[in-house]
Amino acid sequence: MSGNQGASIFDLDSPQLIIDLDILDKNLATMKNGLNGKNLRIHFKSLKCGGLVKYLMKKGHSSFLCAKLNEAEVLADIGVKDILIANQIVGDLKIARVDSLKTKANVKVCIDCEEHLVALSNFAQKFNTSFDVLAEVDIGMNRCGTFPGEHTLDLVKKIVDAKNIRFAGLQGYDGHLQLMLGSSEKTAKAFQGLKSLVDTRRLIEKDGIEVPLVTTAGTGTWEFAVQTDGIDEIQPGSFLLMDCIYHQARPEFQPSLTVLSTVISRRPGLYVLDAGSKAISKDFGMPIIKGKPDEKIFKLAEEHTRVECNEQLPEIGDKREVVTAHCCATMNLHRNVVASRKGIVVELWPIEASGRYD
Repeated sequence: MSGNQGASIFDLDSPQLIIDLDILDKNLATMKNGLNGKNLRIHFKSLKCGGLVKYLMKKGHSSFLCAKLNEAEVLADIGVKDILIANQIVGDLKIARVDSLKTKANVKVCIDCEEHLVALSNFAQKFNTSFDVLAEVDIGMNRCGTFPGEHTLDLVKKIVDAKNIRFAGLQGYDGHLQLMLGSSEKTAKAFQGLKSLVDTRRLIEKDGIEVPLVTTAGTGTWEFAVQTDGIDEIQPGSFLLMDCIYHQARPEFQPSLTVLSTVISRRPGLYVLDAGSKAISKDFGMPIIKGKPDEKIFKLAEEHTRVECNEQLPEIGDKREVVTAHCCATMNLHRNVVASRKGIVVELWPIEASGRYD
């Protein structure tokens, strides 16, 4: 691929994952211009690519979070020093992996119950180490997290008293609202969740405990968090890449991620591409053809995508860029991504955390 630097993306073999850096830069600028003094911690779960993180680090971004340990290991290996694992770490094997990361980075983890805390504290005492811990608060998603208010305060008191453990703050994630289209209902639910998180912070502080950090929100709810006093940082990731589903909820961000595909067959009213569900995630719905609103994808098989086309059909061998319906899952399907500008290949980046679940 190094020999393809400077080539048109349309001269590449397909399927090939592409990131348009010009669009990504605009998305980043849009987010930075709206931060209202909050810190931006970028979610690596969406990106999975060390080269992209290095690109962002050169632009001054140093705070990242992730969902899995393998992602944290990729981040630490490329020099990220501020890492939040926004998940519960269970079992000594995983705790040992967290501990080993601390030689390279400042790593924080989340807990939501006393069992998590006891396991971390026991490990830390046994191996003469320590851990930075955030209490995760359920702000409406009904997944992980303690209930806001007294339940969280009780857990935080135990964190403060635990040996070899440092209380590092609160996390609350409103994942249930991320893809919800803009409406008065979404606004109300977002601010309700944020209020419960900030009220919990105030309750803890009233008890004399400092809360070093409150982190929350994602691409779909960032605008509400940056308006809320008592929130320190936001943690979006998909805003950089985007997809056709997320774009409906957050039209201020444009899709920079596409899958280059080739027309391999055609007949009256439709044509077929060489990229199917092995290359394009369909878990959130149907993808679209970039820049071709009259060409509509209606079926993905493993190796084929069928596209309805009632206008002039493309020729065999023509290329199309497919905008995925789920950027995070599509990144997970590929082992490398081409970074491009104005349709020209700039770099090829490995996607080190793709295809992994550890």
